[in-house]
Amino acid sequence: MEKNYQNCKLIRLQVDTLLQEMASLFTNLGIDSSPEEVKAAYEKEKELIERIAQLDEGKADSLRSSY
Repeated sequence: MEKNYQNCKLIRLQVDTLLQEMASLFTNLGIDSSPEEVKAAYEKEKELIERIAQLDEGKADSLRSSY
């Protein structure tokens, strides 16, 4: 059985930590954020999704398909 988000608590914890970091990226943006800040947040989000892919490719694919 391959370890993934659904069956491994360690992977779930690591992925959840990365997801929390992703959420805070966009929580910190506001109407006064510059286009560069918004672009940086999306770039960081892509990096975090790639880190999630190293842990669980299926979870990363579901995140990629959500936008």
